[in-house]
Amino acid sequence: MINRENYLDVKKYMAYLKDVCQNDDRTIATLRPRLKHLMEWADGTRFSSAQKVKPTFPVYLAGLKDDDDQPSIGTAHFASCCKTARAFFKWARDEYPRTYKDVDLNWIVSIKPPKSRSEQSEVKTREYYKVEEVIQLVTCEVDSIMLRRMQAAVAMLFLSGMRIGAFVSLPIKCVDLVNMQVSQLPAMGVNTKNHKAAVTTLLNIPELVEVVKRWDDFLRSRVPDHILWYVPFTHDLQPASVNPTKERIETRQDNFRDDLKQLCEIAGVIYKSAHKFRHGHTVWALKRAKDMEQLKAISQNLMHANIGITDGIYGNLERNDVHQTISSLVNVKLEKQSDQELLNQVISLLRSQVHPV
Repeated sequence: MINRENYLDVKKYMAYLKDVCQNDDRTIATLRPRLKHLMEWADGTRFSSAQKVKPTFPVYLAGLKDDDDQPSIGTAHFASCCKTARAFFKWARDEYPRTYKDVDLNWIVSIKPPKSRSEQSEVKTREYYKVEEVIQLVTCEVDSIMLRRMQAAVAMLFLSGMRIGAFVSLPIKCVDLVNMQVSQLPAMGVNTKNHKAAVTTLLNIPELVEVVKRWDDFLRSRVPDHILWYVPFTHDLQPASVNPTKERIETRQDNFRDDLKQLCEIAGVIYKSAHKFRHGHTVWALKRAKDMEQLKAISQNLMHANIGITDGIYGNLERNDVHQTISSLVNVKLEKQSDQELLNQVISLLRSQVHPV
């Protein structure tokens, strides 16, 4: 049983995140299953008395099992549920101090996974599209204009590192291949995360750039430049001269997934989500960065607030990369003072940018 007052407070919290914090609908949607777990855990007990509920929320989550008696919640989702619960109770204390006066801040901080279920307790396998896989996707033989569109999309996503929501809402006029730039501007209809605006630069990978240019030329010769670069088609599979409604644009990434799966099957590439092109873009770039200026440029090009976010989310190397790097280390002193100074700058900058959640 879910307490009605708890349900209403959760509803107010989600309205706050949307209206005040201006989170988009997809971000809000990711919170629903987490908050549902929280309401089911509290059962009939009011959230204002949550400290009395036994077992605790983390213990409750750890006890959830699937049909094979295995944990039904992965480590990442476990951590996200706890993080969302902490955020909810902090908001509730601030918004309704009299009702939630008995909810202690130290108790809120304690809502976290046990060490045995933390994300650090598992060896993660990095999942992203490697450039070789992307080239395989864009060079395989296809027999429809829809799959040609997907090949161009695959190339553009890897070169730009764009989020899928921004990509499917990108007008042709926002793509400048002469200068190898993309204008990710909400004022021009691009659905960027948190409504951030930036002009970003494409990677210079000739095999992929050529695919993007061919598709760009094809579009510009047929439709006006306010039409989406990931162009919608008419019933007779011609590029449409009218864009879908805003609501339809926001759901196009679901159709994108189906077409991407089909292309992956044809090319013999294991399907991964569209966001893994962004991961692949970042890993490709970070492996080639030689100094602090390049690292900062990569971070800004991803529209991250600081380099700590880039390093924390995308900076972990693959196990093979770690092994090769550590194995190649030799016991030599840095020959130049400037090298030591650069190392100190990198360490200092990372320490200043990374803040524990």
